[in-house]
Amino acid sequence: MIKMATRSEVKDALKWFRLGNMLKVAHEPYARWQRGAIGDYQEGRKVLFTQGLFEESATPKERLGTKRELDDGRIFRYVGITAAAITASGTLLSKVQTPVDATIAAADAAIDLIGVRDITLTIAGATADLYKDGELVVKAGTDIGTKYKVSGNVVTGNPAAGRAWVRLYDKLFVTWVAASTTIAAHQNPFKDLLINPAVAGADATTQETVMGMAVRPITASYYAWVQSRGLAGLVLDIDAAAGGEANEMLIYSGTTAGRGIVIENTETTFFNGMQIIGHTLESADLTDTEGNLVFLTIE
Repeated sequence: MIKMATRSEVKDALKWFRLGNMLKVAHEPYARWQRGAIGDYQEGRKVLFTQGLFEESATPKERLGTKRELDDGRIFRYVGITAAAITASGTLLSKVQTPVDATIAAADAAIDLIGVRDITLTIAGATADLYKDGELVVKAGTDIGTKYKVSGNVVTGNPAAGRAWVRLYDKLFVTWVAASTTIAAHQNPFKDLLINPAVAGADATTQETVMGMAVRPITASYYAWVQSRGLAGLVLDIDAAAGGEANEMLIYSGTTAGRGIVIENTETTFFNGMQIIGHTLESADLTDTEGNLVFLTIE
């Protein structure tokens, strides 16, 4: 015999059904993030990833710059590579970062008001989403020193010649002022990485900021994880007298593209102002152009 539910039981079941749907909707963004989907930035550490540490992909599977930390202290960042392939692991990679200045015209100032996320800038040469997940830094005038992360942008010429729409992740703190506020537009620093160029010294114009080290060969224009901290294998140039490496452990950008360099401790000018990317672990003599166990401190 089938027992019919009472009206009270039906009401209770419907109540719990609605509550379950409400919780599902409320937690869906979090669930997508945990599953590894690319969504808005989240507070907290991502724990599930779509792409393996030693895999590469023709299309991005993670957000560029995503941080991945292992329990042994190693840290990795998700990056995109330029049209030049990375042919070997243990290669230092950097980004040519050339910000473009943007200004606020009178027409922009009427739109770029406190509390908005969709703004317009007077900026040259913007292509669609060129600055996606990049940064706008106010370099002069009203709101100086503030940084805003870019969600996306359209090409220069929309809404009018010389201007472009930009969407921010966060709202403007203040209203930007025409002929006062000046912006530096930076692309995502983890986009279009290349082999770090050879550096002749601290005054070299080729010096770029190292963003990570390749842990595998990477196909041109592909996406992969690179290491930025922890124990790693790195090819080194040794610019030190025999027996000197025990006291010369700091690693700088190398005089050979993609390598680090250990410099003789009597050298007083070569490395002044250069980026320190890690230190060696061996106390014995190191051999030039060999792979070595190092501890990266890029971040």
